[in-house]
Amino acid sequence: MISFFRRIFASKLGLFLTFCFVGLIAIAFATADVSSSGTFGGVTGSGTAAKVGDSKLTTAELSQSVNNAFRGEQRENTALDLKTYINDGGFDDVLERLINSFAIADFGSKYGMAAGKRLVDGEIASIPAFQGADGRFSEENFRRALQQQGINESQLRSDFTRNLLADQLLTAAGFGAAVPQKLVVPYASLLLESREGQIATIPSVAFIDDSEPAKAAVAAFYAKNASRYTIPERRTIRYAFFERSRFNEKIKPSENEIAGYYKLNKDRYSASETRNLRQVIVPTQAAAKALADKIGSGTSIDQAARSVGLSAAEVGSVSKTAFAGSASQSVANAAFTARSGAIAGPAQSALGWHIVKVEDIKQTPARTLDQVRTEIVSELTRKKIEEAMAELTVRLEDEFADGATLEDITKAEQLKLESTPALLANGQNPNDRDYRPIPEMERILPIAFAVEEDSDPQVVEIIPGQQYAAIDVSDITPAAPPPLAQIEQLVTRDYLLEMGSKKAKAVADKIAKAVSGGTSLSKAVADAGVTLPNPERISATRADLARQSQEGQVPAPLSLMFSMAQGTAKSLAAPRDQGWFVVVLDKLNRGDASKRDDLLRATRAQFKQVFGNEYTAQFIEAMKADVGVERNNDTLTTVKNQLLGGN
Repeated sequence: MISFFRRIFASKLGLFLTFCFVGLIAIAFATADVSSSGTFGGVTGSGTAAKVGDSKLTTAELSQSVNNAFRGEQRENTALDLKTYINDGGFDDVLERLINSFAIADFGSKYGMAAGKRLVDGEIASIPAFQGADGRFSEENFRRALQQQGINESQLRSDFTRNLLADQLLTAAGFGAAVPQKLVVPYASLLLESREGQIATIPSVAFIDDSEPAKAAVAAFYAKNASRYTIPERRTIRYAFFERSRFNEKIKPSENEIAGYYKLNKDRYSASETRNLRQVIVPTQAAAKALADKIGSGTSIDQAARSVGLSAAEVGSVSKTAFAGSASQSVANAAFTARSGAIAGPAQSALGWHIVKVEDIKQTPARTLDQVRTEIVSELTRKKIEEAMAELTVRLEDEFADGATLEDITKAEQLKLESTPALLANGQNPNDRDYRPIPEMERILPIAFAVEEDSDPQVVEIIPGQQYAAIDVSDITPAAPPPLAQIEQLVTRDYLLEMGSKKAKAVADKIAKAVSGGTSLSKAVADAGVTLPNPERISATRADLARQSQEGQVPAPLSLMFSMAQGTAKSLAAPRDQGWFVVVLDKLNRGDASKRDDLLRATRAQFKQVFGNEYTAQFIEAMKADVGVERNNDTLTTVKNQLLGGN
C-alpha cells in the first residue's frame, strides 16, 4: 500500500526528497569507513558557490559533500561511477540539500533559535567513527577522523548545528495535517479495484533465422551499444597484513615496570572488606528510629519497609569508600561497624535517614607482589602490545605521508606483500567467475575504491586492535567495454534479438490494432502469420499490484493493464529486446472502501504523511525566500565540470 501511494504522489514525494537533507559531512563519518583521505574529484580554494542569507556555501564544501554523498550511493551500487552519479542529478540534489540546510539554519538564527554546544557535542559523541573500543567518545579518534576526511572541527560543528536547527523547525511543519474524508474514500477504493485481461507474447526469437549476420552489421551494433557491455572500473590492490601477535614474543614488561604497577595499584592488592547491604531511606529521624525499632523487634527489613509504603533497596557488595560516596561518611561508618546480620542506623545523608542491614561481610587478605605477578604481567603485556600496535599504525601512516612506498614498508617490517587481480568494487573478477575474494577484502575494498590513482598507501583496520592491512592500488582499469573479439558471440546474439524485436513490434502493433477494432486477441494472434504462444488470461487487484511493487516484482504488462481503459489493447516492449507484449483489458471492477474503516485509516495515514511532506516543502521554500538565495551559476558549472574530470 505504501508503495502504491508513493507512486500516486511520486512528484510530491520526489519534491520532498529534494528538500530533505542530512549532514553531508556527518553522514560520511556515520556510514563510512573514514580511513580514506582520497576523493574522486573536486576543487580547491574557497570560492562561493551560493550565498544563502548571511552564509556562504563554498566550492570546497560543495565538492566534498558531493564526494561524500557519492561514496554512500556507491556502497549500495558498486558499479556506480562519479560521472554517472552527477549526470543522473546527484550534484544538483546535493546542492539543493545544502542550500536548504543553510537556509533553515539562517532562518532559525534570524528569529532567535540556536543549537547549544552541549547539544552538538552529544551528536558528535554519538558517531561510531569518533568512539573508542569502549564505545565512548575518543578525542584521538575524533581528531584522526577529521584529518583523514580533510575537514576541520568548525565545519563539522556547523553541519551538526544546521541539522539540529532543522530538527527543531521542521518537526512541527508537517504535524497534524488534516485530510478530508471525500479525498480518502476514492483513493482507498482504488486498492479494492480489480482488473481482468489477457496478455499475448511476441518473442523476438520467433523472427530470427539461421543465417549469419554480416560482420560489419554486428560491429556497428557493438559500437552503437558499447555502454551495454561496459565493465565498471576495476582496481588491482596490493596488501600486506600485520597483527598484534607479531609483538607477543617481543614485548615483555621489565621488573621495574611490574614493581611500579604494583605500587601504583596498591589499593587493589591491599587487604579489603566489602559488605552486601540492603537499605531503606526515610525523610525524618523519627520515622527512621520507628522503623529501626520495628526491625529490632523481629520484623524483616522488607516487611518493615512495606508497612510504611516503601521498599528495601539492594545496595549490593560495596566497599566502605564506595558506599560513603553514594550515601555519606556517617552512613558508611555505621554500616561498616555493625556485625553481619545486624541493623545499622539511623544515619543521615543528603537523601534522608538510612536504615541499613548488613547481609554479609567479605574479607579479602592483602596479596603480595609474587602472588599477583602473573596478573600484572598479563595486564602490562596487553597494554604494551596495544600501545605498540597503535604506534606502528601511526608510524606507517606518517611514513606513507612522507613518501614511503608499500614495498619500502613491507621490506622494513618483514611483511608479506600480496596482490589481487583486477577487481570490481564488489570484489568480483570479471575474468574469472569462480574467483572469491578473501574475507578481509570486505574492509579493504571500500577504501581501495575511494582513493585517487596517485594517493598514498593506506592503513586499514581489519579487526579492531587485532589485525590491520597496509594497502595501495597498483593499477586502475577504467570502465570500458571489452574488445569485440572477446564477446562477439554475445554481441551477435543481442544484434539478432534487436532485429527480431523490430519485426516483433510490427506484429504486436498489428495485433493491438486488430483487437481495438473488435477482433478477439486469440484470433488476432492466430492471424499474425507466425507461430506465437497462446495468449494468457490474467487478473489482479491494485492491492496485489502494491504488494508486488513493495517486493520489486511487478511484471510490466500487469502494471500497464492498470493504466489502461476498459476494452483497449496496447503493445509493450519486453526488456533487452526479448520481444513485445500485447495487453488487453477486458474488464474493470471498481472497488468501494466506504465501509472499510481499516483501509480508510491506513489511507488517511498515508495522505497525512504526503500532506505533511508538502507543508514541510512549502515551509522550506518560504524560509529560502525570507533569507534570500543567490546561486553563482558560473562557479557551479566549474565545480561540476571539475568533478567530472573536465577543465
